[in-house]
Amino acid sequence: MQTSTQATAPDGAQRTEETPTGGQIVISPRVVFTLARNAALSTYGVVGIASRFTGFDCTHTDPRRGLEIQITDNPTTGAKHVTVTVHIIAEYGVRIQAVTSSLQQQIRYSIEHSTGYVVDAVNVHVTGLRVTNED
Repeated sequence: MQTSTQATAPDGAQRTEETPTGGQIVISPRVVFTLARNAALSTYGVVGIASRFTGFDCTHTDPRRGLEIQITDNPTTGAKHVTVTVHIIAEYGVRIQAVTSSLQQQIRYSIEHSTGYVVDAVNVHVTGLRVTNED
């Protein structure tokens, strides 16, 4: 028995895909956003998510400004593809290349493992450095 899986797009449109299981599964883009945000904030060396608008630090107030999720459908395979763009504040003294590489892997794993979507790209912008432990 074939049933459909639905996900609500950021514009509010419903997206469906065929699955072999019974019932209906709905995955909202907000779920993908939350997975990416939690993965970013739990990565070593990431102090917070910054605004994509330079000069604004949204670490504690509004992390949505520094995280963008785009979900698209592949018309030939029917698979969902995700592109993530995140603006971060890194901890001063850590190797930035290692932090960004780890962040990309964490976000990719979190989304692919939890939703089954394919992550095409994770774009990381380091917009600032912050000293967290002053010795």
